[in-house]
Amino acid sequence: MAFFTWSDDFLTGIEIVDRQHRRLVELINAAAPVLQDFSPERQDERQALFTGLLDYTGEHFRTEEELMRVHGIDARVLSHHCQSHTRLLEELLEWQARLSRADALAGHQFLGFLAGWLLFHVLGEDQAMSRQVRAMQAGMAAERAYEAAKGAYLWPSQAVLGRTVTGIYTQMSGQLREIDRHGKQLEEQLHARTAELLATTDELRHARDAAEAASQAKSRFLGMVSHELRTPMNAIIGCTELLRKAGLPAQENEMAGKVLNAAEQLVGLVDGLIEFTRNEPGQSAPFSLRLVMTEACQVPFAAARAKGLTAVMEIPGDLPAYLHGDARRIAVVIRQLTANAAKFTTHGSIRVRAEVLGTAPDGDLSLRISVTDTGIGIPADKQAGLFNAFHQLDDSPTRRYGGVGLGLALTRQAARMMGADIDMQSTPGKGSVFWIDLRLSPAAGRATTFGPTTGQAQPAKPLPTGSDGTAILRRLDKLLGEDDIRAAEVLADNESFLQHTLDWRFETLARQIAGFEYDKALLTLREWQGVAHPAQPPLKGM
Repeated sequence: MAFFTWSDDFLTGIEIVDRQHRRLVELINAAAPVLQDFSPERQDERQALFTGLLDYTGEHFRTEEELMRVHGIDARVLSHHCQSHTRLLEELLEWQARLSRADALAGHQFLGFLAGWLLFHVLGEDQAMSRQVRAMQAGMAAERAYEAAKGAYLWPSQAVLGRTVTGIYTQMSGQLREIDRHGKQLEEQLHARTAELLATTDELRHARDAAEAASQAKSRFLGMVSHELRTPMNAIIGCTELLRKAGLPAQENEMAGKVLNAAEQLVGLVDGLIEFTRNEPGQSAPFSLRLVMTEACQVPFAAARAKGLTAVMEIPGDLPAYLHGDARRIAVVIRQLTANAAKFTTHGSIRVRAEVLGTAPDGDLSLRISVTDTGIGIPADKQAGLFNAFHQLDDSPTRRYGGVGLGLALTRQAARMMGADIDMQSTPGKGSVFWIDLRLSPAAGRATTFGPTTGQAQPAKPLPTGSDGTAILRRLDKLLGEDDIRAAEVLADNESFLQHTLDWRFETLARQIAGFEYDKALLTLREWQGVAHPAQPPLKGM
C-alpha cells in the first residue's frame, strides 16, 4: 500500500527537479513497510534505505543549487536552500544513528519526518525557487524576480497544504479501515466454524492482533503527524501574537494579523482532519447538558459577538440536571453547527436551543438541539450533498469563505456514532436551522467533564488536598499572571500531576503555554478552578 500519492501540486515546472521529486516519493513509499516492520531481520533493508536517501539528497541538492547558480537567482534564495539542504543531511545522519537501534516507535516518527520534509520543502521552498527561475527565464532581473514571485513566501498555500494533508489522512484512514474490516470478517468466519475447525484458533488470534495493531498504528500516526504539525504552528501563532503586542507599524501589523489568521485556520484544519479520521467508539456517561452547551458555544459565540451579532442559548428550566450520553460527540456537533452559523451570518443573530420533544415509556427523553441563524442561507440545489466530506457550497477560486468542507461531515459522523439523526432547513437570504435529534436518559449523580481532543468522557477529578499540589497550582497561576516563561518549566516538571488534576483541560493549557498565550492559559486554569471547586477562592488568593 502506498504511503504517499504523487499529485500535480508537487510539480514545479522544472523537468529535472520534478523527476527527482517523483523519485523521492517512490523512496518514501518504499521506506514505509521497512520502517513499520522493525524486526531485526530487516536491519539491512533499513541501512540500504538510508544509503538510497543520502545518495538521492546529494544528487538532488547539487541539481537545485547548480540550477540556481546558472540562472543567477537572488543570493537570499540560494543561501536559504543551502542551509536547508545542509540541515536535512545532518538530520538524516542523526536518524540513521537512532534507527540503528531496535526502536519501532522511531521508525514511525522517521516516516512522519520524511512526510513533513516532502510537504514543507517541496510544496513551499522548492515552489518559491521555481517561481523565481521561471520569472528570470521570462527576462526578469534576479531582485525583481524575487519580489514578483514572492521569494520570501516559503510556506505552501493553505489550499495546497489542505489538499495534501487531507490526502494523507484519507488514504491512511482508508487503508487501516480496510485492514480492520478484513480482520473482522476473518473473526466472524472463524467463530462460525470453531466447532469443526479448532485448528483455526491461532489464525483467529492473529487476525485479532493484526486488527488491534492496525488500530494502534493509526492512532500513533494521527498523534505523531498532528504533533508535528501543531508544534510549529503553535510557535508561529505565539510569536506572531507577541510581535503584534510589541507595537508594529500599521502595515506590518496588518500582515502579522493575516499570518495569525492563516495559522489558526490551519490548526483548525488539522484538528478537523484528526476528528474526521477518528472512528473509536465513544463512552456514554452522565453529563450536564448546560455545561456541555456552554463550553461548546464559548468560542463561536465570541466570534459572533465580535461581528456584532446577537448570540443566545436557550435550555429548558425543567430539563434534568444530568443526562446519560456521549458528551464529547454532542459537543462536537454543537460546536461545529454554531461555528458555521457564526461564519456565514453577517447581521442578525444566532440561537442555540435545546428542547424536549417527548418522553418514552421507559423514561428516555427525545431531545432536539437546534442552531438557528439569519445568515446567507443555502440554495435548494446545494443542500443534497451538504453533509458529504470535503463538500463546499462554493468551490471556485474566488470563493469568500474558506475551509475544506469537513465541518458538516464531522457533525453527521458524530451523530451516526450516537445513533442520532441530523437535518436542516434553509432559505437563501433569510437563514438556516440545523438540528440533531437525540434519545437520552436522565441520570443521577455527578456530571463528567469532556474535551474536544480526548477519546472518551472522563470523571471529574478533585483538587489534591496535599500542600505540594496546592503549591504547584499556586506557582503556575502566579507565573502565568506575570507572563513569566518559567511557566513552561513548571508545566513540564509536573506534567503527570497536572494532567491528572486538570483532565482534558491540560492539553488546552499546554498548547496555550507553548504558544506564549499566558493570558488565555491563566483563564483556562481559573475556569477549571471555578467548575471543579466553585466554593473556593481563586488560586491566586490561596
